[in-house]
Amino acid sequence: MATLSPDQPERRRPRNRGFAKAARNFAKWVAALPGIVRLTASGLAAIVLATITGAFGTIAMAYPARFGFWSLLIGWNIAKWIAWFAWRVRRPRDWRRAAAIGALLINLPLPLEIPLALRLFGVSTAIDPARTWIEAAAISVTLFVALFLARRAGPAKAVIPADTGILFRAGIRDLADVHGLRAEDHYCRVHLADGRTLLVLARFADLRAELAGIDGEQVHRGAWVAAAGMNGAVRDRRAWRLVLSDGTRLPVSETYLAVVRARGWLKIKPKLGVA
Repeated sequence: MATLSPDQPERRRPRNRGFAKAARNFAKWVAALPGIVRLTASGLAAIVLATITGAFGTIAMAYPARFGFWSLLIGWNIAKWIAWFAWRVRRPRDWRRAAAIGALLINLPLPLEIPLALRLFGVSTAIDPARTWIEAAAISVTLFVALFLARRAGPAKAVIPADTGILFRAGIRDLADVHGLRAEDHYCRVHLADGRTLLVLARFADLRAELAGIDGEQVHRGAWVAAAGMNGAVRDRRAWRLVLSDGTRLPVSETYLAVVRARGWLKIKPKLGVA
């Protein structure tokens, strides 16, 4: 018989830690995707509503079986949607396209999934595929319209007028010209679209507030990158750095890695020289 040597368990521990870290990173990545939190919350609410109302003829089922059926069916479809969005969504503008295509692909196997789920709870019934697809499409459209309206009706970020802020007083007339920020003690270095940099006496948080209306991401406790200034990403040993259009590298911390990955920035190879 084969025996385990004393050092074998030690070799397994790093792999276990690596798997746990990868799982945590994936969970952060998924949570950072636009709309995922709302989608999950809506799915859980749908489980409760369908169970209470006995939706689509399930009122004849006993309450525990009804709850189990809807939890299984809706929970499985939530998992499919999350996997789909994790694959297809990289930027907020990808949301609508992924939702439209997913409404077709995710709902396609429902005529098979529903009878299988019902059989697990002792119910055998015939399913009309055409009717199932129509109802599923209507639910999908209603859900995503509601999510879109809720997103638009959400609280707006306070944006400081461009002609009264710190950056304006520093000589920046168009905030879209700012491609990156980096905190340096009590100052911030501002990277501009024309390749110039300015050293501004200001708190990093104050400049971030002024740039709230510009498409970009905070990538480090003291670094921010505009989408327009992204040239690519490079590995620096075990860490990532984003390369601006002028070649400057800005660090990506573990805290913001999931957000940066969700935007697809880590897959962009720099096209210009790297400082």
